[in-house]
Amino acid sequence: MKKIVSLLMVLCLVLSLSAAFADDKVELTAFQYALENQNTDFNNLWFFDELEAKTGTHVTFDMVKDADWATNVNLMFAVPEKMPDMILRNPVDVEEYGVTQGLLLPLDEYLTEEIMPNYISRLNINHAGDSIPASDGKTYYIGYLMAQNVNHTGTWYVNQKELDKLGLKVPETIDEVTEMLRAMKADGIEYPFSASYTQFGPETIWNQFASFGVPENTYYYYIDENDKVQFTGAQDGYRACLEWLHLLYDEGLMDPESLTQDSNLWANKVNAGQVGYFCYLRLINTAISADNVPNFKSILPPVAAGYKAAVSQILEVPTAGAYLTSNCKDPVAALKWIDAQLETETMMVALNGRVGEQIVLNDEGKYEVIDIPENNGLYSFVPVTMGQFFAPGDYYTSIYQMAPHRVERYEDSKMYADAGVLEYKSFQYLRDLSKMSNEDATEAADIYTELQKLMEESFADFVRNGVTDDGWNRFQNAAKGIGVERYIELYQTAYDNYLAK
Repeated sequence: MKKIVSLLMVLCLVLSLSAAFADDKVELTAFQYALENQNTDFNNLWFFDELEAKTGTHVTFDMVKDADWATNVNLMFAVPEKMPDMILRNPVDVEEYGVTQGLLLPLDEYLTEEIMPNYISRLNINHAGDSIPASDGKTYYIGYLMAQNVNHTGTWYVNQKELDKLGLKVPETIDEVTEMLRAMKADGIEYPFSASYTQFGPETIWNQFASFGVPENTYYYYIDENDKVQFTGAQDGYRACLEWLHLLYDEGLMDPESLTQDSNLWANKVNAGQVGYFCYLRLINTAISADNVPNFKSILPPVAAGYKAAVSQILEVPTAGAYLTSNCKDPVAALKWIDAQLETETMMVALNGRVGEQIVLNDEGKYEVIDIPENNGLYSFVPVTMGQFFAPGDYYTSIYQMAPHRVERYEDSKMYADAGVLEYKSFQYLRDLSKMSNEDATEAADIYTELQKLMEESFADFVRNGVTDDGWNRFQNAAKGIGVERYIELYQTAYDNYLAK
């Protein structure tokens, strides 16, 4: 009888402790962005089970693929009382849903060492947190950052094997590039110069403006050395570059499909040995075939006479890692759960896989990738880029042994920085750091829609048919008619406010 009574007392104690533990567990919901090739349900992923054991917080995920994201976000915000506690890993309009409607929770009072020690310890490294506050100065999201100490988009490459065959040196000026392309054409290279034609990127034709002192980007603005915002299409160097590209087009030195083709078609031509000169992200671990990589060499951007190179510069600024909605039942628990993912080893496991299986700590005490599962297999058992990650450049390089392709990219960035060929300030000072009110941002976006159409149509026409004074003046007047002066004014005001802060 005594044994039975004792067992009953132990059982009651266990049940009461279990009940207490259940009462202590926090239940949260998350609207989770997922890639199209990411078919793993986070609700049944060991990584989040372990995170729950560490934090006492259980999260129920609603996985939303890219194609459905915009529609589902609109539906979610349309019924505020049914919003989830968190929105994870894809941007939403902070100015609209945070500043204006108040549906996103300001996080500033929670950003303490007690609640988010991992995040707070890195927030000011490399000024990583500077771009996060909204136009009202408040913080509405936890940043996501995987920095690589990279400062530019496109790197210039030349076929060194072909140069050696022709007995030519690496070109340093645009005139030398032109003569090199002519020699390559005469030697049987089908497309001496080739590029893709999409939004501004590493292999797109827009990179060529840098050789004429114009740091072109997909927003058509830049900051000059007097901290004045300028319209790229109004610059002398913009016209000079168009005239040069037309010369290449007219002489058959440029792949004519550089005005229409995507990156895949462009890469096929490079790998077929049809291209001698181009811009691209890097050589290793890209669309460039491994047997083709040794043929090419990265070089500094050649410069046109009378101009200074101005390569479009990028800042490694955070994107959205996590938002809390105004519906969040327990902001402290939610942020502690997010911060637990940012503990160094937990974060590295989420991105790369388990220690000892996909990553190891090497002799230098840095995490190093030893295995990359084929066919996106990594997504089946860790969140990869859809988890939380916050690693500014100086911190990341101190804990991570970069793979060879990352080292290649870093070394090209260092070469460009040392040579002084980068633009004065990145366009991201305007896009990411200078905050507009929702009203001004809407006005700028409306102008941009029409401006983008004009820029792309005019660019293609000038390259194919050449630039005349009449055509150039019509282009300038059309830009003014669209409202480009107001567009620049809006960004100048936002940038001046940023500098004042």
